[in-house]
Amino acid sequence: MSSPQLGRSDLQLGDDTAEFLADVIESSTERSIVAIDADGVIVLWNEGARRFYGYESSEIVGQSWTLLHSQEDVQADVPGEVMRCALRDGKWQGTMRRLRKDRSDFTARVVVTPRAGTSDEPGGFVVISSDITAEERHTQELARAESYTRSFLECAPDAMVIVNSTGEIRVTNVETERLFGYTRDELIGFPVEMLIPPRFHHAHPTHRAAFFVDPQTRPMGAGLELFGRRKDGAEFPVEISLSPMESDEGLLATASIRDVTKQKLVEHRLREANIQLEGANRAKDKFLANMSHELRTPLNAILGFTGTLLMKQPGPLNSEQERQLGVVRTNSRHLLSLINDLLDLARIESGKMKLTIEEIDCEALLDDVAVALHPLAEERGIELTVEPLMTPTTVRCDRRAIRQILINLANNAIKFTDHGGVSLTLSRHEREASTILAVADTGRGIKAEDQRLLFEAFEQFGAKDATPYEGAGLGLHICQTLAAAVGASISFQSELGVGSTFSLELPD
Repeated sequence: MSSPQLGRSDLQLGDDTAEFLADVIESSTERSIVAIDADGVIVLWNEGARRFYGYESSEIVGQSWTLLHSQEDVQADVPGEVMRCALRDGKWQGTMRRLRKDRSDFTARVVVTPRAGTSDEPGGFVVISSDITAEERHTQELARAESYTRSFLECAPDAMVIVNSTGEIRVTNVETERLFGYTRDELIGFPVEMLIPPRFHHAHPTHRAAFFVDPQTRPMGAGLELFGRRKDGAEFPVEISLSPMESDEGLLATASIRDVTKQKLVEHRLREANIQLEGANRAKDKFLANMSHELRTPLNAILGFTGTLLMKQPGPLNSEQERQLGVVRTNSRHLLSLINDLLDLARIESGKMKLTIEEIDCEALLDDVAVALHPLAEERGIELTVEPLMTPTTVRCDRRAIRQILINLANNAIKFTDHGGVSLTLSRHEREASTILAVADTGRGIKAEDQRLLFEAFEQFGAKDATPYEGAGLGLHICQTLAAAVGASISFQSELGVGSTFSLELPD
């Protein structure tokens, strides 16, 4: 590149200085420095221009600078307009799309200044450009991020208020306007204290300062009753979550504010309902205590006197009197059994059943159940057997609960077995580390469609062939409830017309 193209004589510099400046310009890589003449022909091309555009100096010097413009800009005479503006105003600056040798484009910040000539006419222009593609991309990413943030805030179901360390509101969303009744212009730049009742104003700056000293996501005023204040002065209960947020102006606090008026109303109603429920439970307990005494006592008296009459201690009975007294005794026993079931169920479900965990000899327990039910089995003509293990087996559990479950299961088995027998078995499940107490019968079995409701309260099956022994459908429900209370489980297998097996599994 020859020095006259740089206009050194116009600069009135010494040869050494002009040569030095030419070297600096040509070797600069951070900026594209291009000199063009008055017609737009390139006369100087530095190292930065080569790096930006991809042309060697020998390829581009002498060519029109329109090669560096997009086709759309050339058609719109943007290059000519830029030169005219530079002449008129002494400088043109702005951003434009630039084309590389491979015809890819980039965004550049461009400054065009006139270059003095040898007469009154301009000698051309100096075009200094910098690639701002990365800067533009960063700006676009920031704009997108800001747009996403704004969209998130606007879509948030809660009021979102962002404040700085002095308590000045910087950002709000549409839900804030709806909840508090202010427009955005009435909030931005004003202290956040305008959104809380005046009685809290004196303490709020201290709480805010504490947050900025230790900024972390947390609920505001944990354990305290918080209130917001609307533009019309109305107060309402709120829950507030605080989060720190870094920004160009420093650390900010984001407050997510939720109106919990409905929630508080529900909580109030629940408290009232709980009070009423506690009263109902007390009334129920009192009723159960009274029923236990007032119903069981006369029934036991009826059974006692009926038994005395049937034993003919007061005197002889004719056959009809004996039959009728037998009906009275049967139905009295049935009624007493129902009352006992109801009382047991009520006691279990109310949590008033006290468990006593002790070591239980399983074989002895099965023998005890068999002895208790032997009269019923004999009356029904059913064989009742116990099949123990060869080795002693013990479990730690509540003896009364386990005994009641086995009594109920065995009682059912005897009542619903017309021929054959009922066996009480004991086995170990080593892999599951559990002991299984089972009651198997050769009775009627249970229909497949009835099995899913077997443990439901007040469900009765086999109504067509009901007998005086059948109750209110509480026995199996009580068994399952008791089993759950002691950490055990009940399962069964049954085939209609073949029999059933109920298993109580006790973990070690």
